[in-house]
Parts: sequence; C-alpha cells; structure tokens
Amino acid sequence: MKIMKTIKYRRRFLSAKFIGKNIPIILLSLMLLLPTNSCTDNFAEYNTDKTTLMSVGDQDMAALFSDAIYRSTCWFTTDHYMRMNAKHLAHLCGYMANNNLTAEQNLLILNDLRAAFSRQFINTIPTLQTVIRLSKDINVPAYSIALIYKVFVIHQITDLLGPVPYTKIGSGETSVPYESQKDVYYKMFEDLTSAIASLTTELQNNPALNVFGAGDMIYNGNAAKWLRFANSLRLRLAIRISNIDPDKAKLEAEAAAAGLTLETNADDALCAVTSWVAIGSGAEGNGMPRSESFFVVAMSTTMESYMVGYNDPRLSEYWSPVVKDPSFDGVGYLAEFSSNLGGYHGMTNGYDNEWLPYFRAHSKFGPRFRDGNQLITPINIMNTAETYFLKAEGAWRGWNMGGGTAQSYYEKGIEISIKQWRGEAFSSTEISNYINSTATPVAPDNHPYYDPAVSDLTIKFSADRDTQYEQILTQKWLALYPICPEAFAEYRRTRLPKIYAKKHSANPNINLATGQIVTRFPFPLNELLAQPDEIAKAIVLLGGPDLESTPVWWDVNTN
Repeated sequence: MKIMKTIKYRRRFLSAKFIGKNIPIILLSLMLLLPTNSCTDNFAEYNTDKTTLMSVGDQDMAALFSDAIYRSTCWFTTDHYMRMNAKHLAHLCGYMANNNLTAEQNLLILNDLRAAFSRQFINTIPTLQTVIRLSKDINVPAYSIALIYKVFVIHQITDLLGPVPYTKIGSGETSVPYESQKDVYYKMFEDLTSAIASLTTELQNNPALNVFGAGDMIYNGNAAKWLRFANSLRLRLAIRISNIDPDKAKLEAEAAAAGLTLETNADDALCAVTSWVAIGSGAEGNGMPRSESFFVVAMSTTMESYMVGYNDPRLSEYWSPVVKDPSFDGVGYLAEFSSNLGGYHGMTNGYDNEWLPYFRAHSKFGPRFRDGNQLITPINIMNTAETYFLKAEGAWRGWNMGGGTAQSYYEKGIEISIKQWRGEAFSSTEISNYINSTATPVAPDNHPYYDPAVSDLTIKFSADRDTQYEQILTQKWLALYPICPEAFAEYRRTRLPKIYAKKHSANPNINLATGQIVTRFPFPLNELLAQPDEIAKAIVLLGGPDLESTPVWWDVNTN
C-alpha cells in the first residue's frame, strides 16, 4: 500500500478538539509520529521531514505502532510514573507508601491525573486507531495486533474511570459519546474474539509471522506471542467481571483458556527500553529507577508483613535493605529507626505529618530498579505468572481452564513468578519449600504504630475453599508487582489480599471509619471542559456521583 500526501506538522493537531472528521486519516497518522523525540533507534529510521512527500507502508505502520506503545507506557515512564503510579496507584493497591503526604492520605492530585490521561486519550488511542484504519482489510495481522493492544489500553482506562468512549473513539467527530462500562467490556470481548480468530488463521498459514518488526517494542514482531497475549488478556477481562456477570465471564474465560495463553516467562510482555533515546533530564525509559533516585516511594508495611513473614525469594529483587541516610543525622534517625538498618522495612500507609521526615528509613526498590537503569530494565506490561493465577481462580469457580486444578495452577503461578525474578535456574527445592510453606505474615516493625500481622494466611494450598480463594488472590497480588494498575483493579474487585487500612484520610469522600477506599478516579478535567454534555451522560451511566468513592460496574463491594 502506498499513499502519498504533502504534510506539514502542527503540534496543535494533537489536541483532541482539532482531530476532526475533515482531516484525512493519513494526515492524522503522520502527524501522530513523534516530531522531535524518537522513542526508539528504529523509530528514528522512520521519522522523516514532515514537510516532504512521504509514503505510508510497512515501515511507517511499524513507526505508528512503535509510537503507540511508547505513548501508552507513559504511566510507567519517568515523565508520568511519579504522577500516576507513585502518587496514586502504588499506595492505593498496597504495594508502596508515597512521600507525598497529600496523596498518601487519599487526596488525588487531579492535575497529575489529567496529564496522565491526556497522554492516552490524545496521543495513544488516536495513533492506534490510525493503524487500525490503515490496516483493516489490507494488512490483517497488523490490524489484529493493533486491535488487541487498543483493548489493553482502553481496559486500563475504563477500570479506573468507569464509562469511557469506545465505539466512536478516534472517529474524528467533535463530540465522542461515553458508553457504560458493561457495554465497553462487551465490545472489548468482541474485538478480542475477532482479532484472535484472524490472527490464529494467519499463523496457521505462516507460523513464523512477524508484524511490525522492530516497531514492536514488546514482542519484536512475534505474532504468535501476541496471540498468547490476547488470550491471556481476554482471560483477565473475564475474571474481572466474574462477580457482576458470571455467565458472560465463564463463557469468555473458557474460550480464552481453550486457546494459547502466556505459558513461560519467555512469553512475558515486557516493553524494551534499551534503545530509547534519553532526552533532557532523564524523561524517558522506566520510571521506577528515576523515582528511586528521589526516594519517591518506599515499601509498604503490607509488603513487609507478607514478604518478610513468608521469607519470600523475591524480596531482595523487589526491595532493598534499609541503609543509613546522612540526611537523618541530627533528627532522631538512629534513636527512632536504628533497628531498621540492614533489614527490609515498610512505611505505614496514611501516616501523619510527624513521621514524614523518617520516610527514608524504609526500603527502596530492589537492584534492577535503581537509578541508572532507566534505559536497561524493561517496563512490565503483563506477566505470565498472572495467567496461571487467572486460571487458578477460574478452576476454583468450576470453569474449564484446560484440565488443571485450582491448586495446580496456583502452584505453577508461584513457580513461574519466582523464576521470573530469580531466573529459570533458581532452585526447584527452594520453590517447592516456599509453595509448601506454612509460614505466616509477620507484624511489621512500623514505629510508632506497631500493627499486628496483616493476616494469618499460609502459602500451602488449603483444604478450605474460602482460604483457597484468598491464597490465590494474595499470591497473584505478589506476582503482579510492579504492575500497579492491575493490582489496584484486582484489589477493588475482591478486596484481597488483606492490606493495612490507611491511618489517616484527608479526603472527605473517603471515610476510613466505615472502611471506605478509593474505588475510581474522577473524569479528567479536560474532558469535563471539552465535553460537558457527554460527561453528564457518563455520570448517569456510572450510577453514582463523579467521586473517587463510587464503585465501577464490576466492583460489587460495599464502599
């Protein structure tokens, strides 16, 4: 396919209000290519002068897909990690504590959320829609993979907001209607079903099929792995709606499990950052190492209770022992926290202002997430271990997950997760010992609160059905690290694992005394201003006020 257009790049067209129906789609596709900051070395090969004639073929399609992946990972890169994960998702899911006291006490930083969502709504999704439109009926494999990735991006957004645009998103219309979350989920299932069927047929004809090549920073063009990713994503979405729509969930889950899913750690969806171009003051790459240098987040007491109590083999990969920080000299550091030195210790979530100066007396990220690894450590998109825990829950519910039992999938998920972090050669004996351990969480040494152990749950698979469910969700939570959006979604769906409630909430919409938690993010301010009528309709579809205490559709828990 060759399409020729004369292009002049204008940054203003990246604004949603200027992406109108009268702009030729090829013009939009080329405008969405990165103008000044290529995201990969390969992408730089495609990036040419926007004032000259260009032909859109396979290379340009790969460049568009590369750009979409790059933009879609903004919540995990250094420019937005501290806005989206550190200030919000990481402590809301129970993984970490944040050194921003305002955020830590449940006050959402709306300007940061607006900026983070803008990258998805204004950059990522239009770019993906461009690939989808250009490839439909012409390049079926490219169309299918772009559709799969669109579902991945949208599901993260709808899980945080509730109703979102889907059918008309990227259509170029001046007003884009929001749809109920149930409708969005059903349409995502339709798109995944279609994409999986098409990609399966293409792979039958060409098992070595490669799509997008180096433009695919996740699987380097390996279409067979995208098929596995798609089925695992379908399974994830099926489990997500299992409490609100069990019949549909069972149907979709069994269809997903009947296909090829992520199976080994070689199938992990990891966004490579080694060839990204570092720009400015480290604005690119994996955001965790960058935030580590600022000590933006620390291990939570929930993590300490589980991982230290279980003597978890992943502990030294996730976190680092506490070291003395010179900045604490003269402020009571040794008197209050000297016992933390050399150990793994978590900060209390929802701490009060008095204890903020001692934030650094707690564990930072593990070695692969230390500052300097921004362009080394890949960004986790989806891990294989999760798929086994999804199947474990499905089997626990009595669904056909491919012949295994809840226990067999549960134990395999633990094994795969440990090997993901400790290597394939990690001792099978140590893995077996962990799987069969009757150890329980410990009481964290969190001066001045001194909480008891977060639970009395063991690792060895229980004969009690309710305990089995808690074990599956707890080990899944541990294995999902550091994918905070998914951990937060699963915590809201199940209220598991048990995590420590925050000590203080400065948010009047979140009443800790009644057990309330943050259950969603409000609609972005820029959407409220751009589409007030549609947002008003979206709030009706939400079924409650546009507050962070209103549950989304699949969250059936009382809040």
